[in-house]
Amino acid sequence: MNDNYLKNERGSTLLVVMGLLMAAIFISFIFFDFFTTFAAKRVGQTSADSAALAAAEEAKKIYDKELKKQIKDRLEKLKSEQEAEEEGSDDAEVPEDEGISTPLPGIGDALFGKEMPPGVEKWINGSIVDLDSLDLNEALKYLFKQDEINKISCGSIEDAFPQIEEAARHYAKLNGAEDDIEVEFPYEGEFKIFVKVKKKTEFVTVDENMFSGDENKVRAEAAVNIATPKGIEISCD
Repeated sequence: MNDNYLKNERGSTLLVVMGLLMAAIFISFIFFDFFTTFAAKRVGQTSADSAALAAAEEAKKIYDKELKKQIKDRLEKLKSEQEAEEEGSDDAEVPEDEGISTPLPGIGDALFGKEMPPGVEKWINGSIVDLDSLDLNEALKYLFKQDEINKISCGSIEDAFPQIEEAARHYAKLNGAEDDIEVEFPYEGEFKIFVKVKKKTEFVTVDENMFSGDENKVRAEAAVNIATPKGIEISCD
Protein backbone atom coordinates (compact mmCIF):
# COMPACT_ATOMS: atom_id res chain seq x y z
CA MET A 1 0.00 0.00 0.00
CA ASN A 2 1.20 3.49 -0.88
CA ASP A 3 1.73 5.42 2.39
CA ASN A 4 2.19 8.71 0.51
CA TYR A 5 -1.33 8.44 -0.91
CA LEU A 6 -2.82 7.86 2.54
CA LYS A 7 -0.99 10.90 4.01
CA ASN A 8 -2.02 13.33 1.19
CA GLU A 9 -4.22 16.06 2.82
CA ARG A 10 -4.01 18.72 0.14
CA GLY A 11 -7.71 18.31 -0.74
CA SER A 12 -8.81 18.87 2.87
CA THR A 13 -6.62 21.95 3.22
CA LEU A 14 -8.14 23.45 0.08
CA LEU A 15 -11.64 22.97 1.48
CA VAL A 16 -10.65 24.70 4.72
CA VAL A 17 -9.08 27.63 2.86
CA MET A 18 -12.14 28.01 0.61
CA GLY A 19 -14.41 27.91 3.66
CA LEU A 20 -12.38 30.61 5.39
CA LEU A 21 -12.39 32.68 2.20
CA MET A 22 -16.17 32.43 1.87
CA ALA A 23 -16.59 33.38 5.53
CA ALA A 24 -14.29 36.38 5.04
CA ILE A 25 -16.27 37.50 1.98
CA PHE A 26 -19.56 37.16 3.87
CA ILE A 27 -18.21 39.13 6.83
CA SER A 28 -16.96 41.85 4.46
CA PHE A 29 -20.47 42.07 2.98
CA ILE A 30 -21.90 42.47 6.49
CA PHE A 31 -19.42 45.26 7.21
CA PHE A 32 -20.34 46.85 3.88
CA ASP A 33 -24.03 46.82 4.86
CA PHE A 34 -23.19 48.40 8.22
CA PHE A 35 -21.10 51.06 6.50
CA THR A 36 -23.77 51.95 3.90
CA THR A 37 -26.42 52.12 6.64
CA PHE A 38 -24.20 54.37 8.75
CA ALA A 39 -23.42 56.57 5.72
CA ALA A 40 -27.11 56.85 4.86
CA LYS A 41 -27.87 57.81 8.45
CA ARG A 42 -25.20 60.53 8.37
CA VAL A 43 -26.48 61.91 5.07
CA GLY A 44 -30.06 61.79 6.33
CA GLN A 45 -29.15 63.61 9.55
CA THR A 46 -27.22 66.28 7.66
CA SER A 47 -30.20 66.72 5.35
CA ALA A 48 -32.65 66.97 8.26
CA ASP A 49 -30.46 69.52 10.09
CA SER A 50 -30.00 71.74 7.03
CA ALA A 51 -33.68 71.48 6.10
CA ALA A 52 -34.82 72.45 9.60
CA LEU A 53 -32.42 75.40 9.74
CA ALA A 54 -33.51 76.63 6.31
CA ALA A 55 -37.20 76.27 7.19
CA ALA A 56 -36.72 78.13 10.49
CA GLU A 57 -34.90 80.96 8.72
CA GLU A 58 -37.67 81.19 6.10
CA ALA A 59 -40.31 81.20 8.84
CA LYS A 60 -38.52 84.05 10.63
CA LYS A 61 -38.46 86.14 7.45
CA ILE A 62 -42.17 85.56 6.94
CA TYR A 63 -43.35 86.49 10.43
CA ASP A 64 -40.86 89.40 10.64
CA LYS A 65 -42.41 90.88 7.51
CA GLU A 66 -45.93 90.48 8.88
CA LEU A 67 -45.03 91.97 12.28
CA LYS A 68 -43.46 95.01 10.59
CA LYS A 69 -46.63 95.51 8.58
CA GLN A 70 -48.79 95.24 11.68
CA ILE A 71 -46.55 97.64 13.62
CA LYS A 72 -46.74 100.20 10.84
CA ASP A 73 -50.54 99.84 10.63
CA ARG A 74 -50.94 100.43 14.35
CA LEU A 75 -48.54 103.36 14.38
CA GLU A 76 -50.45 104.98 11.55
CA LYS A 77 -53.69 104.36 13.41
CA LEU A 78 -52.33 105.93 16.61
CA LYS A 79 -50.99 108.87 14.65
CA SER A 80 -54.40 109.44 13.05
CA GLU A 81 -56.15 109.21 16.43
CA GLN A 82 -53.64 111.61 17.94
CA GLU A 83 -54.22 114.12 15.15
CA ALA A 84 -57.98 113.75 15.58
CA GLU A 85 -57.69 114.42 19.33
CA GLU A 86 -55.56 117.47 18.72
CA GLU A 87 -58.20 118.83 16.38
CA GLY A 88 -60.79 118.23 19.07
CA SER A 89 -62.85 116.00 16.83
CA ASP A 90 -63.77 112.89 18.74
CA ASP A 91 -66.06 111.76 15.92
CA ALA A 92 -63.45 112.08 13.20
CA GLU A 93 -63.52 109.13 10.85
CA VAL A 94 -60.27 107.29 10.46
CA PRO A 95 -59.97 105.02 7.40
CA GLU A 96 -59.45 101.39 8.30
CA ASP A 97 -56.33 99.70 6.96
CA GLU A 98 -56.93 96.45 5.12
CA GLY A 99 -55.32 93.20 6.12
CA ILE A 100 -55.07 93.85 9.87
CA SER A 101 -55.78 90.59 11.64
CA THR A 102 -56.18 92.03 15.15
CA PRO A 103 -58.22 94.97 16.42
CA LEU A 104 -56.35 98.26 16.68
CA PRO A 105 -56.09 99.74 20.16
CA GLY A 106 -57.16 103.22 21.08
CA ILE A 107 -54.86 105.74 22.76
CA GLY A 108 -56.12 104.91 26.23
CA ASP A 109 -57.19 101.34 25.56
CA ALA A 110 -54.81 98.38 25.61
CA LEU A 111 -51.90 100.79 25.99
CA PHE A 112 -53.15 102.17 29.31
CA GLY A 113 -50.51 101.93 31.99
CA LYS A 114 -47.63 101.59 29.52
CA GLU A 115 -45.00 104.22 29.10
CA MET A 116 -44.79 105.23 25.46
CA PRO A 117 -41.32 104.51 24.00
CA PRO A 118 -39.51 107.57 22.59
CA GLY A 119 -39.47 106.09 19.11
CA VAL A 120 -43.23 105.54 19.06
CA GLU A 121 -43.82 109.06 20.35
CA LYS A 122 -41.58 110.51 17.64
CA TRP A 123 -43.47 108.54 14.99
CA ILE A 124 -46.84 109.81 16.22
CA ASN A 125 -45.49 113.37 16.24
CA GLY A 126 -44.19 112.96 12.71
CA SER A 127 -40.48 113.08 13.58
CA ILE A 128 -39.86 109.56 12.19
CA VAL A 129 -41.16 108.55 8.79
CA ASP A 130 -38.91 105.56 8.07
CA LEU A 131 -39.90 102.34 9.85
CA ASP A 132 -36.30 101.10 9.72
CA SER A 133 -35.26 104.02 11.91
CA LEU A 134 -37.61 102.87 14.67
CA ASP A 135 -36.75 100.42 17.43
CA LEU A 136 -39.18 97.74 16.26
CA ASN A 137 -38.65 95.58 19.33
CA GLU A 138 -39.77 98.24 21.81
CA ALA A 139 -42.60 99.29 19.48
CA LEU A 140 -43.78 95.67 19.24
CA LYS A 141 -43.86 95.21 23.02
CA TYR A 142 -45.66 98.54 23.47
CA LEU A 143 -48.26 98.16 20.73
CA PHE A 144 -49.18 94.49 21.12
CA LYS A 145 -50.16 92.11 23.86
CA GLN A 146 -48.38 88.76 24.05
CA ASP A 147 -51.34 86.77 22.74
CA GLU A 148 -51.58 89.13 19.76
CA ILE A 149 -47.90 88.61 18.95
CA ASN A 150 -48.43 84.86 19.16
CA LYS A 151 -51.45 84.99 16.88
CA ILE A 152 -49.82 87.17 14.23
CA SER A 153 -46.52 85.26 14.20
CA CYS A 154 -47.96 81.75 14.20
CA GLY A 155 -50.74 82.65 11.79
CA SER A 156 -48.40 84.17 9.22
CA ILE A 157 -46.16 81.08 9.29
CA GLU A 158 -49.10 78.70 8.96
CA ASP A 159 -50.47 80.71 6.03
CA ALA A 160 -47.11 80.52 4.24
CA PHE A 161 -46.35 76.92 5.24
CA PRO A 162 -46.01 75.62 1.63
CA GLN A 163 -43.24 78.16 1.08
CA ILE A 164 -41.48 76.99 4.25
CA GLU A 165 -41.86 73.34 3.22
CA GLU A 166 -40.32 74.12 -0.15
CA ALA A 167 -37.29 75.71 1.51
CA ALA A 168 -36.85 72.63 3.71
CA ARG A 169 -37.13 70.22 0.77
CA HIS A 170 -34.70 72.24 -1.32
CA TYR A 171 -31.93 72.14 1.29
CA ALA A 172 -32.62 68.52 2.20
CA LYS A 173 -32.15 67.48 -1.43
CA LEU A 174 -28.98 69.56 -1.72
CA ASN A 175 -27.57 67.43 1.09
CA GLY A 176 -28.52 64.09 -0.44
CA ALA A 177 -32.02 63.38 0.86
CA GLU A 178 -34.80 61.99 -1.29
CA ASP A 179 -38.41 63.13 -1.60
CA ASP A 180 -39.49 61.46 1.66
CA ILE A 181 -39.37 64.61 3.81
CA GLU A 182 -41.88 65.73 6.44
CA VAL A 183 -42.06 69.25 7.88
CA GLU A 184 -44.10 70.16 10.96
CA PHE A 185 -45.02 73.47 12.59
CA PRO A 186 -45.60 74.16 15.41
CA TYR A 187 -43.75 71.33 17.07
CA GLU A 188 -45.21 70.14 20.37
CA GLY A 189 -46.87 73.53 20.82
CA GLU A 190 -43.56 75.36 20.66
CA PHE A 191 -42.26 77.92 18.19
CA LYS A 192 -40.18 75.32 16.38
CA ILE A 193 -39.76 73.71 12.97
CA PHE A 194 -39.54 69.91 12.97
CA VAL A 195 -38.19 67.94 10.00
CA LYS A 196 -38.15 64.18 9.47
CA VAL A 197 -36.13 62.67 6.62
CA LYS A 198 -36.16 59.08 5.38
CA LYS A 199 -33.29 57.87 3.20
CA LYS A 200 -33.17 54.54 1.42
CA THR A 201 -30.15 52.31 2.01
CA GLU A 202 -28.86 49.39 -0.06
CA PHE A 203 -28.01 45.95 1.37
CA VAL A 204 -25.82 43.19 -0.07
CA THR A 205 -26.60 40.42 2.40
CA VAL A 206 -30.37 40.90 2.39
CA ASP A 207 -32.73 40.72 -0.56
CA GLU A 208 -34.54 44.05 -1.08
CA ASN A 209 -37.80 42.18 -1.76
CA MET A 210 -37.82 41.06 1.87
CA PHE A 211 -38.52 44.64 2.97
CA SER A 212 -41.97 46.18 3.00
CA GLY A 213 -42.88 49.84 3.22
CA ASP A 214 -40.10 51.94 4.75
CA GLU A 215 -38.22 49.11 6.46
CA ASN A 216 -35.14 49.67 4.27
CA LYS A 217 -35.01 53.40 5.03
CA VAL A 218 -33.08 55.07 7.81
CA ARG A 219 -34.77 57.95 9.61
CA ALA A 220 -33.30 61.24 10.76
CA GLU A 221 -35.03 64.04 12.68
CA ALA A 222 -34.22 67.63 13.58
CA ALA A 223 -36.07 70.36 15.47
CA VAL A 224 -34.96 74.00 15.37
CA ASN A 225 -36.22 76.97 17.37
CA ILE A 226 -37.39 79.88 15.25
CA ALA A 227 -35.58 83.03 16.38
CA THR A 228 -37.82 85.49 18.24
CA PRO A 229 -37.52 89.23 18.99
CA LYS A 230 -35.33 90.02 21.98
CA GLY A 231 -37.19 89.66 25.25
CA ILE A 232 -40.25 88.07 23.62
CA GLU A 233 -41.19 84.39 23.80
CA ILE A 234 -43.61 83.23 21.13
CA SER A 235 -45.73 80.10 21.48
CA CYS A 236 -48.42 78.52 19.31
CA ASP A 237 -51.45 76.68 20.63
